[in-house]
Amino acid sequence: MIARRTLLASLAAGIAALALTGCQIDTRTPIRVSEILSVAQSGAPVPVSAAITGQFVTEPWCKDEGTMAVETISTPNVPLQLTGCAAAGNGAAGTFQLATNLIRTDGGQSDDVILTNVLEGDTARFAVFPHGKHKDLLSVGLFLNLPQLQAAQQKLLAMPVFKRGGYDGTTNFSFTIDILNDTDKPAKFYLADVSAGGDLPSDEAILTIPPGGQDTVTLDAQTQAKLGTTGWVNFMSMMTK
Repeated sequence: MIARRTLLASLAAGIAALALTGCQIDTRTPIRVSEILSVAQSGAPVPVSAAITGQFVTEPWCKDEGTMAVETISTPNVPLQLTGCAAAGNGAAGTFQLATNLIRTDGGQSDDVILTNVLEGDTARFAVFPHGKHKDLLSVGLFLNLPQLQAAQQKLLAMPVFKRGGYDGTTNFSFTIDILNDTDKPAKFYLADVSAGGDLPSDEAILTIPPGGQDTVTLDAQTQAKLGTTGWVNFMSMMTK
């Protein structure tokens, strides 16, 4: 399920990539309703940028570890950039930008096929795809290349700067999408696994965003666990009628 207006203290890899470098990683990605509809209709990818905040022991550790993470995790198609380090509480906060794309996919018959079709070797992507059981719902999902991220994590853990920093690979995280309705009509989203039990039950969580409005959805612990196992999850499902 997906919790609305909630930042949970435990997350992924969007992505989850920075879960490799600090003890708390928070990821926020703005996506416009017009972008969801455009990608679904045309199939042309739309660039999206995730803002990532990581907690570090000190500001120098943030700069050193953040730089190493950028060099290890970045790819030509999904670049990661360290944008700043500043003192925060008893430690430091590092801010990053990760550039990726929102694409269209028809899915596949298994998790492996779905991930191959969507990622095409990239680290992380968002994708729009038809809901499996309801033709008037358009799903938006997050997809991660877990083997690639795990290999990067092991490489980082072996680096002297991470060993000196005492990082043991343990991280809490949160994933949030900020939905911006830039259309002239209300946008409605189902924030639960609407395929469960067949037809839509009357108590499904529905998020309605008026024209010009915005709201947020955040993965809960159960969905985050699924993301870490399968490599992808459905963030939300938008009504198209």
